[in-house]
Amino acid sequence: MMQPTVAGPKDAGEFLRDYAISSLILTAKFGFKPVVGNTYYLYTGEKGWTLSLISPKEWGRSSPGEFLASCRLRIDMTWEMSIDELAEDSDALVRAREFIHGFVDALSNQDSISTHLPFYESHLPYYQRMLGTALASSLKKSLPASGDSMKALMAQQSSSRYLLPANASGARVLQGRPSQTV
Repeated sequence: MMQPTVAGPKDAGEFLRDYAISSLILTAKFGFKPVVGNTYYLYTGEKGWTLSLISPKEWGRSSPGEFLASCRLRIDMTWEMSIDELAEDSDALVRAREFIHGFVDALSNQDSISTHLPFYESHLPYYQRMLGTALASSLKKSLPASGDSMKALMAQQSSSRYLLPANASGARVLQGRPSQTV
């Protein structure tokens, strides 16, 4: 049920984007089994990220935090995000940028992509652990043509600006493919 269907290698930007966004979502707190193709909602609050079945309009005043994005699990077990316009100083956007920049910085210090994929992370709750394993399997099968070298991947994609550009409007920050956000 959580077996990725992978078409083949991704380019460096797409690979890095899928890895970073999927990792952000997997840090969120949630207690349900995400289903491929269904829409979920990502919020940030005092206690971190929350992935919810409930849309911002349905929460009313008891929202778990500021809404960042609608999220959808793809058949390759990576996540896509779609966000509405957010103010540049939005707490959700600031926190997402901080996560992505920290993630890319941590990756840039690694030699091998495969050795650091989240195949089994015992500290994660059950569904996050299962999705992490599925994500790792998907990413391993979709490694860019540069291979397993993190340095080669980072050289092909020298910055994380396509993930969270400082001057992009909130609606363009996390959605679409890298070529659509630069």
